[in-house]
Amino acid sequence: MKKHTIIAILIALITGLTACSDDNYNALDISGEVKILSFTVNGSKLNILDEKTDYIEVIMPSGTDLTELVPTYTLSEGASIALPKEPNSPTNLSVLTTYRVVNKNLYHDYKVLAKTVDKVTSFTDFTIGTYKGVVDNDARTIVVKLPLGSEVTALRPTFNLSEGAELTSPNGTTHNFTNPVKYTISYLGESFTYDVTVELVDFRKMAFLGAPATANDITNLDDKAAWTWFSENFPVTEYISFADIKAGKDLSEYAVIWYHWDSYDKGGDPVIHADANKPEVIEAMNNYLAQGGGLFLSSAGLTLGNVLNITKSGGMWNNAWGFERTEPLEVNDGNGMGWGMRITGHEQHPIYKGIRMAPGEIDRFFLLSNGCQVLAHNVIWNFEEAWTGWNEDVARWENETGGVHLAAFHWDDFMNKRGLITEYPATDNRGPVITTGAEMYDWHQEGGSANTFRDNLEKLTYNILNYLSE
Repeated sequence: MKKHTIIAILIALITGLTACSDDNYNALDISGEVKILSFTVNGSKLNILDEKTDYIEVIMPSGTDLTELVPTYTLSEGASIALPKEPNSPTNLSVLTTYRVVNKNLYHDYKVLAKTVDKVTSFTDFTIGTYKGVVDNDARTIVVKLPLGSEVTALRPTFNLSEGAELTSPNGTTHNFTNPVKYTISYLGESFTYDVTVELVDFRKMAFLGAPATANDITNLDDKAAWTWFSENFPVTEYISFADIKAGKDLSEYAVIWYHWDSYDKGGDPVIHADANKPEVIEAMNNYLAQGGGLFLSSAGLTLGNVLNITKSGGMWNNAWGFERTEPLEVNDGNGMGWGMRITGHEQHPIYKGIRMAPGEIDRFFLLSNGCQVLAHNVIWNFEEAWTGWNEDVARWENETGGVHLAAFHWDDFMNKRGLITEYPATDNRGPVITTGAEMYDWHQEGGSANTFRDNLEKLTYNILNYLSE
């Protein structure tokens, strides 16, 4: 646990000023402990104290007013609470609240958040075969789409639940989904019922675009990881190369095409891949877009957008760096979390549905956790620096480029410093396009480091591809 000195600077100043004096001054006392040993609220069903992140989560019965909670706690010997100012009075714990423990010349901060059982009890996923369901934990509904002609009378779903939750019904593993089936889950003595529906639909293909001749020829580890996840998580997928397009590949069968290119390593502003810059490829892609096809461009894949006349201004970014890097960086952000995004004003956009937000927040989430080793490639919009000419005027940028600013860096509270995800909505002459080239949009962590926000990366991508294919 980190210990912070409250008066270290003051003591240093006093010591410096009195170095020649014979007077004795008390030494800085850092011998005390500054821990919260226990933290409970009357009626709470569960209290989670994570010493690694200094995060305390209090689970209250559904319907509890979280704005008037009176906690009780025990502290290290000699310690006391300095924040909040009235720690024993009713406190609003529905928002992330700082509890500062002080002891002699030390202090330590904990973040406390209260939630109700209904908000933490959920299905985290629901799958039938290779077909993933759309889970709405607010409406308590799940919809799984299967191909036309599928037999639905004896299906065996698989699913995962939030930590501690259990399935109480239905019994057995195989069920008839001719009509919706009710699934009930329980946690801490409360139960919640979901209507699970199977819909039969005519799936259109999704394509992963790349320069290698086949998916087996992909050598870049980030590109390979993205393709592997894509092929395993969508029902009808295909890898296509620029050579395939040049040879006359029919693109009209694809609902959406994803071009992820993280293997550019020449440094500076990324330059379009030579195979992508062929006139036949550009013409075919423009025809695909003109017919309403969706396009997702990520990392240096944004270079393709520069030649497809997607933006009014012609450019897809104005700030790129990191592609010359050969040794990975370690994610080590001072927020104790990692690298993430701010989405203020766009919380209800479909691409963010089901994303795990930061504790106590509704407009900030993380994609890479501290400790991950990454190459950190960036292809983004900069609105802040004087050389950009935008002067933080995002509205003017949107008007002049035709883009919609959907995400900034997690530290960008007003979303006017950097642009990480941009949507170019469909027009009468072009299908929808979404781009992201942010460093936290990373599929492969160097050295085998584990990304605890991998679920957010996958959910965001899953949502983007489904959104573009509609």
